Amino acid sequence: MDRVFFRGRWLYSILFLGVTGVLLLHPAPSCASYADKASNIQEELAEKKAAHAELLKKSTALNSEVATLKNNLVSVSKDLRTSEESLSTTDQNLKDLRQKKEHYLQNLYKDQQAMGGLVSAVGKYSRTSTPSMLMQASPIDAARASLIMKSIMPRIQQQSTYLKSQLSEIKKIEGDITTQLQLQTEQNAKLNKQQNDLTALLHARREVYQSTENERRTEEKEVSRLTKESANIEELMEKLKSKTQKNNVAKMAGSPLPANMLTPVHGRILTGFGDKDDLGAPSKGITFITRPGASVIVPLAGIVKFAGAFQKYKQILIVEHQGGYHSLIAGLARIDTVVGASLAAGEPVGVTETTGSPQVYYELRQNGKPVNPQRSLLAQRKQEKS
Repeated sequence: MDRVFFRGRWLYSILFLGVTGVLLLHPAPSCASYADKASNIQEELAEKKAAHAELLKKSTALNSEVATLKNNLVSVSKDLRTSEESLSTTDQNLKDLRQKKEHYLQNLYKDQQAMGGLVSAVGKYSRTSTPSMLMQASPIDAARASLIMKSIMPRIQQQSTYLKSQLSEIKKIEGDITTQLQLQTEQNAKLNKQQNDLTALLHARREVYQSTENERRTEEKEVSRLTKESANIEELMEKLKSKTQKNNVAKMAGSPLPANMLTPVHGRILTGFGDKDDLGAPSKGITFITRPGASVIVPLAGIVKFAGAFQKYKQILIVEHQGGYHSLIAGLARIDTVVGASLAAGEPVGVTETTGSPQVYYELRQNGKPVNPQRSLLAQRKQEKS
């Protein structure tokens, strides 16, 4: 019992001495040091709050800049497409007028030849035949010759009046051609200005893209990998489907075709949906013929999933939309957007070839299956014109 008590007191003494030593070596902090630490923490917290507020401010400003850029791009692109359409109409008018003038000139040349021959024959007849007839022929033959001359002269006058009207019509056509040429010059100047405005906006958009360069590179690497793994366009589009869409295919299967679709490019339809293509197979999309260097837009708002060359399609663009829809645009000479970019409906994404009669192919798919967008596109086009 004493031994246990002694051992307890001995341990207690050692513990007391140890604690006392620690307290002597590390004295308790003063109130002043506590205040300094608290002040430092408050300063650090204030700095973090200020940095967060600045980051939020920059993010808000960037979002506002992006929104403004989108609105400006859509607006300028819309004006540009209107100018392209007007210029195409003027070009066609000039072509028709020149063909009409050529037709009139050919007819005029034929009529002048006939008229010249008739006048020459009458002149020759009047100088030689008529006097000898009056002197040598019988009265009946002379009267007959006189009647022939009287019947020919009105025809010559009629032909002469017709030729004058043809010349007057050709002169009018030439005036119309001059007017159309002046209009064409004005429209080209306006179009060039709009293209310069668009180029400046696209440059500003590229600078905005630089702020998300790391994310863009990551997405491009993924797209590059999927491109190598895809044997055809169907496989590529299937692989590019977002996880969200893959998980909600059944839900989105019944999503109606968007009613506010825009035509991707101004031009006439060469091959409609379901028409036989160059290989004789039903077309899964629409092929447009447009003017050289025409601006191409995205028909619906969405996210760029693919932008670049792919097999025979050369430069193509694939954009993912809500409702399980994907747009495929092929036939681009240049692409003005990047993978991962969020696009508004009507935002420019590229241009066509600058020579010949460029063709742009547009295909719309829902959950990987081609759908016919033609009615929606034509309805929207009529609404734009009204």
